Amino acid sequence: MKLSYFTSLLLSFVMLLFLSTFIVSRNIPNPPWFAASSAWTMFLVFVTFMILKTGKIYKYRALFFSIYAFSFVFTFIMHLIETRGSMALTREIIAANETPLCPVAIPMLIVPALVKHVLIFPAKLIGGPYGGFIPVLLLWFVGAVTLGKGWCSWGCFYGGIDEGFANRPGKPVKSPESFYSKWRFFPFVILVLVVIWAFIAMKPVYCEWLCPLKLVTEYPEINSLTTYIQAIIFITLGTGLLFILPIIFKKRTQCALFCPLGALQSVVGHVNPYTVKVDTDKCKLCGLCIEACPVFAINTENLKKGRVGINCTRCGKCMDVCPQNAIDFKMFGVNLTPLSAEKSIREHGIVKRLVYGVEKILREIVRPRTLFVFTAILFGSIISGSMVTEALVRLFRLITTGSVLIK
Repeated sequence: MKLSYFTSLLLSFVMLLFLSTFIVSRNIPNPPWFAASSAWTMFLVFVTFMILKTGKIYKYRALFFSIYAFSFVFTFIMHLIETRGSMALTREIIAANETPLCPVAIPMLIVPALVKHVLIFPAKLIGGPYGGFIPVLLLWFVGAVTLGKGWCSWGCFYGGIDEGFANRPGKPVKSPESFYSKWRFFPFVILVLVVIWAFIAMKPVYCEWLCPLKLVTEYPEINSLTTYIQAIIFITLGTGLLFILPIIFKKRTQCALFCPLGALQSVVGHVNPYTVKVDTDKCKLCGLCIEACPVFAINTENLKKGRVGINCTRCGKCMDVCPQNAIDFKMFGVNLTPLSAEKSIREHGIVKRLVYGVEKILREIVRPRTLFVFTAILFGSIISGSMVTEALVRLFRLITTGSVLIK
């Protein structure tokens, strides 16, 4: 559902003001960083305008999301190389509690923190690389409240990786329908497993043994049989879930079938006021949304009940492909009544038409889809601002000096 040109332009201008404050202003003293942050900001304003004006969410969101994720991985690896000399996580770093905390580890940390008042992850409470436990926990909490499960498609540092590979041209090599029925609840199994296992072992066991993201972030220093086995597991899971399976099925397999944080978001995301609903009167059960959904969140049973699955990440792809416009965002407590007929308003002169125009703009702004998309872009933009800016600066240095290192 697209907005009018004026409303789209107005909200894009508001986005420009926000991002100029949060991203661009702090880089003014440094010309290369100022130029890079300005370029990223203008791209985000363009994404905002195109989503609102065309009514197509997925294409522009996926582009932003993949750039964000790959920029994070790139800058994170560069930081590790500059500070440590490699991506390896040594015993000295672990002992000093200098390990960057990943949001995916949060499900394992909650129970030990509440029951035994212990942080089982080797990070500082505040400070250290990337802020420490409390800032990352607050970031996740704000994401859960503002985006719900939408965190996985608008805010997650890693989600754009498998999405980038899943968005290859062409059709799936193999139909993923069998995967949906057999594996759709597997992330919840992983969640329960690692929460219980971590509490018993008092260690972040998912990070130590199962995390596919070790392939693109840090990993334990390989200096024993145990760490060698861990490296094999990380490489196998990472290659399969982040690259091979997304290319084969054109689905986000890591996010949809394995991530414990995604499973937790499916549960705690209900504190978020936004949902995705299906208008059963409009829906013709054509199945286009089932085929398009990148996280296996829709099936025929869902559609007949007028809803999507609990694992929906609010990516908007089903809305884009639905020929009946039967799928849209809904917001608790918001049910707008239709505007009065425009023709009759025009018959009452310029004042009535002005009132009608203002009312139309306000109604467009307070639509659940408009509010969610604007909030999601703003949230993801603020998180990604420094990462993408740094990635652009490093790429510029590579072109001009032949090195991506800043220090």
